[in-house]
Amino acid sequence: MAADSKDTKTIAADSRENTGGSSFGTIIRFGLIAALAAFMLKPYLFKAPQTPKTQSFEIAGETMGTVWNATVCADAQTLTEKDLTVDSEAEPAKSCEELLQRFIQKELDAVDLAASTFKPESDVSRFNASQSTDWFPVSETTAQIVQIALDVAQKTGGAFDPTVAPLVDLYRFGPNKSPLVQLPSDDQIAKLRENVGYDKLEVRAEPEPALRKSVPNLTLDLSGVAKGFAVDRVAQALDKAGLPDYLVEVGGETRCGGQKARFNFETNALDRTPWRVGIEAPEIARDAQRYIPRLYRVLNFDSATRPNASLATSGDYRNYLQVGDLRFSHIVDPRSGKPTEIVENAATVSGERLGAVSVVAENCAEADAFATAFFVLGEKEGIALADKLGLSVLYLFRADDSALEIREVASQAFGTNVESKILASDAPVAESASQEKTQSDAE
Repeated sequence: MAADSKDTKTIAADSRENTGGSSFGTIIRFGLIAALAAFMLKPYLFKAPQTPKTQSFEIAGETMGTVWNATVCADAQTLTEKDLTVDSEAEPAKSCEELLQRFIQKELDAVDLAASTFKPESDVSRFNASQSTDWFPVSETTAQIVQIALDVAQKTGGAFDPTVAPLVDLYRFGPNKSPLVQLPSDDQIAKLRENVGYDKLEVRAEPEPALRKSVPNLTLDLSGVAKGFAVDRVAQALDKAGLPDYLVEVGGETRCGGQKARFNFETNALDRTPWRVGIEAPEIARDAQRYIPRLYRVLNFDSATRPNASLATSGDYRNYLQVGDLRFSHIVDPRSGKPTEIVENAATVSGERLGAVSVVAENCAEADAFATAFFVLGEKEGIALADKLGLSVLYLFRADDSALEIREVASQAFGTNVESKILASDAPVAESASQEKTQSDAE
């Protein structure tokens, strides 16, 4: 041990004695190591900036008595640099999701303020309360919604009618929520129909936006078009803001823009795929709390190559009422004044019935209104009109409430313009599912 200790001390002494002589060599060695490290790390230290990291921002909220969802594909840094300010006095958004949520909610609130039948300050509520037959000033938004509604009403011969409000309220699908103990009589219906008819309503854009009724008691219900219009408004706002890749859905009405885009770090490039939108099976759930919707079809929407990027569905399987043994749909035929479907012994009923109608169109407002109209028209009239107008329409008939057996009928345009796939009952959920419309503003 003593010898080992001595040897150690000797080596240490030698090191101290030779430190000055080896300092230049040490510097050379460190220099070579640093140069080698820099060469190896060069691809990382001096690499050009990568392509912006586009990602999918998912946001949601509430509007018009239902929920909305949106997916916006964008680069976070670019997004924060855009002028998406909603309120200059509000606190800055804490995230990109919050920024987009505020931006979208502002557009939706504007439509709600125009078309709500539940908010007394809305244009529609004020117009409904007025007995005047003079021009009634409204916002540009309200006039635009009514113009679309009247256009669809005319094209469908009144199967869609924005003046159906008193009949909707009669069956307790409007603001009137008092209990309904029995179905209205024919006399009650006939009396209300005196104030129903799209030909009793006018709209103008100039010299100022305004509506005019020809009968004092005419009232409006725009729930069959307002959600679709709201989707269009959000889509247009995103386009204008330079955010062309999005999927927006309000109460099941859906519109896609561009493609689904996501940055791939492995390839250092954007992966782009079509948006996938599902159509639900029209099943009437016995236990709504446990019910998990099943997808029947998935449609691929790529609006970069196809303009038909909106989908709306109208059906009887979500929004309905039951009085005793009678079950009836929320969709009222303006021509008869009665629900499109009244089923006796609803708990045990069987037999094929129309469950849902889906419409693909270039804008969501028209798809929304046409979906209601084609449900009212039924298969024979509806398909004939769809083919005449060149619209993409899909009818779904179910054998019973379970919707395990479905018969479909499609217009010619649907078969040629829409890429879709029938799914099994255990199909995975798509980006969005188009479902039957619930009534607007169901607060």
